[in-house]
Amino acid sequence: MKRHLRLAGLVASVAIVAAACSSGGASTAPSGAASVPPSTAPSGGGAELAYKGEITFWNTQRDIENVELQKQVQAWQTLHPGITVKTDLVPFDGADKKYTDAANAGTAPDMMRADIGWTPTFADAGMLLDLTSYFPADFQKAFLPAPMGTAIYKGGMYGVPQVTDALGLQCNKTLLTAAGLTAAPTSWDELVSAGTKVTDIAAKKYGFYMNGDSYWSQSFIWGWGGTLFTVNDQGKITNIGVNSPESVNGWTYLKEKVLGTVAPATWDFKTSYDNMNAGFKAGTTMCIMQGPWQVADILKGAAFTDPTNLVIAPIPVGVNGKTGSPVGGHNWVVSVDVGKNADKAAAVASFLTFMTAPEQQAVLAKSLGLLPTNIAAYAIPDVASDPLINQWNAVLAAATNRSGVPGSSGIYDSFTKNFQSMIIGDLTPQAALDATANTWQTTVFKNQMAQ
Repeated sequence: MKRHLRLAGLVASVAIVAAACSSGGASTAPSGAASVPPSTAPSGGGAELAYKGEITFWNTQRDIENVELQKQVQAWQTLHPGITVKTDLVPFDGADKKYTDAANAGTAPDMMRADIGWTPTFADAGMLLDLTSYFPADFQKAFLPAPMGTAIYKGGMYGVPQVTDALGLQCNKTLLTAAGLTAAPTSWDELVSAGTKVTDIAAKKYGFYMNGDSYWSQSFIWGWGGTLFTVNDQGKITNIGVNSPESVNGWTYLKEKVLGTVAPATWDFKTSYDNMNAGFKAGTTMCIMQGPWQVADILKGAAFTDPTNLVIAPIPVGVNGKTGSPVGGHNWVVSVDVGKNADKAAAVASFLTFMTAPEQQAVLAKSLGLLPTNIAAYAIPDVASDPLINQWNAVLAAATNRSGVPGSSGIYDSFTKNFQSMIIGDLTPQAALDATANTWQTTVFKNQMAQ
């Protein structure tokens, strides 16, 4: 069974939000919210807890996000005197290795904000506490099915979904108009054709800007009918398709039709993420691929003093009429060692219940543009009425799930190295993807391949 499936459960949920908002009326909660009885809905209130002391937390968010999160941490601490949540900001890049090293040394934090791709790897290695017994069944039903699914491994619940996301096409409406478009381009051909009208590469004005990380390149694989790898019902990889003809065609299109035409042909990979955002904020780039986590920062740019100038749409389709962007997000995960202290485990469960309650997620959605995982958050007026948040509905509906195979988060080291080698011309698209497939088969997934 292929794990790279469309987000059917998420589509059903967000569609109700989209329909309500498009009608001009107040949004109702996505389907599924009514299944959570008021008596069992997540609350994380101020019930007395036996544990007193410190709870350690590794937060992989950026400074701007952590500021807002810490307000909620303080609110929970106020409800529970005698408990302190000690937060350490850990850079996202390399945080999975840092946690693995700490867990192996017996020094893992009590909690961590983990990328959804890390959850099955940590769980399979016995590094995470199975949270199933700490939460009622209705707690899981309170969340969108796709994000909740990323926290489930071999029937156990090894995390609580914090946020969900997917890469979308973000565009400057003023530049779209200058390029002759009345809406975001729906195909890469349309983007390239229109983008040439606003592109002046010598003046560093672009119709598009590409980040130099292979995570962003996946849309050019899925959009041409390619895949990364497929997984059977036993969780074994049956085929690595990253170097299929379709995948190669997608990278070839990017290399030959997009780069050097409406985007720089080569660029500094170390600064490409920041340069992409800076140019877009300044109004010198028409469109970029970016996630909801960046919206709050983008709106600080000179080009978006009027927030209606920001247009969010699904990733354009490729030559086969296909689209796709990787589903992302983060889970709260708990160290397996927490389970050795029943009182501490109960306190951590209370904290996670509070932090993922709809009211708390709505605050982060409004202040940071983060997309809630708790279904009921979408019915809260600040979320339901937010035009930018609601533009993400169509993006999520067209996004592609990432596989929950242990070790799958490790694909990007070789993937990115070979992607960048292809961009600078050291490898052809075929050679770059062949090298990627070989590393996955012989190293990353050496023990995950079906026999």
